Amino acid sequence: MMRLVEHRWNGTTASYRRQDVFLRVNPAGPWEVEHRRHGRSVMREYATEREARRVADGLCAQGEWRNLEHLHR
Repeated sequence: MMRLVEHRWNGTTASYRRQDVFLRVNPAGPWEVEHRRHGRSVMREYATEREARRVADGLCAQGEWRNLEHLHR
């Protein structure tokens, strides 16, 4: 079962501009980054946390992103 590590949001509520980035880990295997944008979702798996964080950080590099992980507890 995947465990949520981070959920970042670009702060926009309009569906055509909203973006979310989720960083998840499977205790038995790979890391996962999900990028939701304009109502579409793309998920990719990565072998290491370092790879997954690099991708997630790159997706959130522009603009002001908010960490929403606390809402999932």
